[in-house]
Parts: sequence; C-alpha cells; structure tokens
Amino acid sequence: MKMDSPGMEDRTVSKGTSDLLTEQITAIIAETDGQSIYELKPLYDVIDPEALDALFAPHVDGTSRPVGEVSFHYEGYWVTVSSDGVVELETENR
Repeated sequence: MKMDSPGMEDRTVSKGTSDLLTEQITAIIAETDGQSIYELKPLYDVIDPEALDALFAPHVDGTSRPVGEVSFHYEGYWVTVSSDGVVELETENR
C-alpha cells in the first residue's frame, strides 16, 4: 500500500504473508522494484537476517516480544520493521 503524506518521501507499508521478516523484506522490495528476489543483493550484507528474525519472534513459551522497531538501509530504501510484522519502506532521500 502506498501512502502519501506532506513532507514525506514515497513510503510503502506492508504486512507480509511470510512468518520470517527477512522474507517479507526481500519480497516487498522485489515487488516494489518489479524484479526478482534473486536480483537483490544479499540481505546479510547489511544486517544479520537470523538476528532480525529472532528479534521479534515469539518467546519459546509463545508470548509476544516487546513493542519496538528496527531501521536499516537496503537496496535504496530505509527499511523499518516493527514488532507487529509491518515492513515500511521509505526512499533513501528522507
């Protein structure tokens, strides 16, 4: 979903279908840019994918992790991932 807001660059917000945040990120960027996920540089070049997936994964007992978010630069976007599984892309000119 595209969102326009005064003073903000292009922004895409999506709640992916995969349980793994790393898969959501690559799928959303590939779809946004009209390319295959295999054309993207490896996500592990900019962030540890296992750590990112584990950061917001449920605890062993199934309880949710605390609320929070992580942002990083990848493939020309600022990617913000929140604990509720929302992936937000902003063009790098923010």
